[in-house]
Amino acid sequence: MKADEVKLWFTYSLAAIIIVGGGAMLFVSRGEANTDFALLIAGFIGSATMFVFNRESATQATRAAQSSAEQGAAQALTPPPVPEAG
Repeated sequence: MKADEVKLWFTYSLAAIIIVGGGAMLFVSRGEANTDFALLIAGFIGSATMFVFNRESATQATRAAQSSAEQGAAQALTPPPVPEAG
């Protein structure tokens, strides 16, 4: 497995654990009269999931930009073809 695949699996596993754990906490606390706890847990789930996916998106965007820059540099260093005289 490449490092990117490991990070991808880690990201989605972490998000699944956060969502399932938060959902379980919401299910257990459904009988409480105070809704502040449910709002707190829902906010935590959203914040944690956004953090995980935003970090992964930023990593992929950085890699794409680096790859694009390398391709542009390679094309700039390649001399243009010389037309044949004739």
